[in-house]
Amino acid sequence: MKKNNNKKDNNSSLFFKLSLASFVSILAASGIFSGAYYVLNYLNFEIDESWWMIIAAGIASVVIGMVLSFIVNTAFFNPIKDLLNVTKRVANGDFSVQLKEKKKKNGELKTGEMATLTHHFNIMVNELDKTKTLRSDFVANISHEFKTPLANIKGHAELIKKSDDRELIAEYCNDIIEATQSLTMLTSNILRLSKLENHSILQPNDFRLDEQIRQAIILFEDKWSTKNIELNIDLDEVTIFYDEGLFSQIWQNLISNAIKFTDDGGEINIMLKKYDGEAVFKIRDNGIGMSSEVKEHIFDKFYQGDTSHAQEGNGLGLALVKKILDNSHCKIEVESKEGEGTEFTIHIPV
Repeated sequence: MKKNNNKKDNNSSLFFKLSLASFVSILAASGIFSGAYYVLNYLNFEIDESWWMIIAAGIASVVIGMVLSFIVNTAFFNPIKDLLNVTKRVANGDFSVQLKEKKKKNGELKTGEMATLTHHFNIMVNELDKTKTLRSDFVANISHEFKTPLANIKGHAELIKKSDDRELIAEYCNDIIEATQSLTMLTSNILRLSKLENHSILQPNDFRLDEQIRQAIILFEDKWSTKNIELNIDLDEVTIFYDEGLFSQIWQNLISNAIKFTDDGGEINIMLKKYDGEAVFKIRDNGIGMSSEVKEHIFDKFYQGDTSHAQEGNGLGLALVKKILDNSHCKIEVESKEGEGTEFTIHIPV
């Protein structure tokens, strides 16, 4: 309560000082000209009527100037006062604050330095609030992602301890191996993301992009052949100068996702074309697709739009892809409709 009272006292004090300064200036100007009039009148000093008009005009201009100055000070004082108050709240960790933005009759934002400052301040606070929320969600999600496989490992280990059935023990051991692999993949992805977010130095070299994509396709041959998925591949010969190890993660994640969300007997099209100044990679499946809401969040950490496939991943793959491409100054686009499939397009400056 004391802090709020201090803020009000400071604001009131500043307003009072501005008002007092304007009022004193007006009184001083009036006093000077009035005094001059009486002195000249006392000395019987004759002054032309034109001079009196000049003096009157001078007094009027000073008075009008002071009044206008007071109005301008008052008009700018309120937004500055609000800005001071909210910046103190933001400094204390409160990112829910918003400054009131002035709009025209047609609904558009007003132009001008103060209006622009207010608008960009609100954008900054919104972004800080999102970062705070993402950080909280990250801690909650990572705790959950570790908790589930650890619980599986513990549960199956206890069953193995009590069981004498070798077939059941072998099955439980396989479940434990899968859980440990999931933890290993999760830990590796978290470490990769951490390095990329901390601007880890890239290690670029020349490599054949089309060959790297072919290797990623072969890596998942068991999965797409088991689901009888038809692959249509059209790859131009392209050599690029980027971090080969990181780019390999991109194709593995995208191809793995396309296989995961395509039904048995489906189709996946993979294309790489070289144009002047850039290479364009496209991967399209005719799988389950996604809604506009899911599409909006697919690059968020731990986000999994289709919970039926949650056990097959940890929601970090696409976040990793996006971060690698951002750090490499490449662009990724997504087109998708529910029930019609998804297409990812990547633009790579050559």
